[in-house]
Amino acid sequence: MARGRGLRLIIRDKSYIEAKSRLEAPLAFISHDSRDKEPFVRELASTLQRMLCPVWYDEYSLIAGQSLRESIEKGLRECRKCVLVLSENFLGNGGWTKAEFDTVFSREIFERQNVVVPVWHGVSKEQIYAYSPRLLDKVGIPSALGVEEVARRIVRAVDHVA
Repeated sequence: MARGRGLRLIIRDKSYIEAKSRLEAPLAFISHDSRDKEPFVRELASTLQRMLCPVWYDEYSLIAGQSLRESIEKGLRECRKCVLVLSENFLGNGGWTKAEFDTVFSREIFERQNVVVPVWHGVSKEQIYAYSPRLLDKVGIPSALGVEEVARRIVRAVDHVA
């Protein structure tokens, strides 16, 4: 009937949806303090998406009514890398960012892999050291490079296989 009307019919069944979901699975989790969304984190998430690097970002990934904790833990477990946007706000937040930080470092120990990609957003070595000396061993990306360059470096880190 569709062909007779000059239309092309595509049936998207369960296997199509599963394959599409695998292709669109987030590759990086963006852990940040909500006070840093503007002007930096929201634009970073958008730029990464444009660069074909799907991200787990709260505004894209959280669905009303779902468990916040379960969704975050699933994202932290399944993404290749966890981008930590380290700012004064992040370092001073004892709530979600601290829980995400602890979870991702536990994952690194358990999996024996480098998962963390730190972005230094207006913080010093001394502030990072006071928060977690272990973070100084990670090559970070200064946000002062601009969103486009930070995103390019994150994509490179996500694509890198040790």
